[in-house]
Amino acid sequence: MKQLHRILITLITGSFLLLSFTGKENQLTSEKLLGFSFNYEKSEITIHVVTTGCTVKTDFAFKVNSNSILVSRKKRDVCKAVPQAAHFTYTMKELGIDPNKLYNIKNKFIANPNLANIP
Repeated sequence: MKQLHRILITLITGSFLLLSFTGKENQLTSEKLLGFSFNYEKSEITIHVVTTGCTVKTDFAFKVNSNSILVSRKKRDVCKAVPQAAHFTYTMKELGIDPNKLYNIKNKFIANPNLANIP
């Protein structure tokens, strides 16, 4: 009976752990931005984000709707360096942004890079 009890507890615990970690790496999370700028002449946008050493341009996804833009992080920066600002530039064409439209940026903005990882 005790062995059956241990097996059940192990199965239940394993199931909870599996459910809590499944798909976390592939979930998009809304990025807290230090800044977002448009350059009409170059037809580019630049995002200013926080990195702890491992953030690259391809870590971000853009959801562009009719009048809104949301920047999401596809891959978490797991490095341990001191948080600092990083800038990444994209063409409006590659993001599907019309330079002649009005847009709302849906992300939260922060001024202090140390606040980036606080929920």
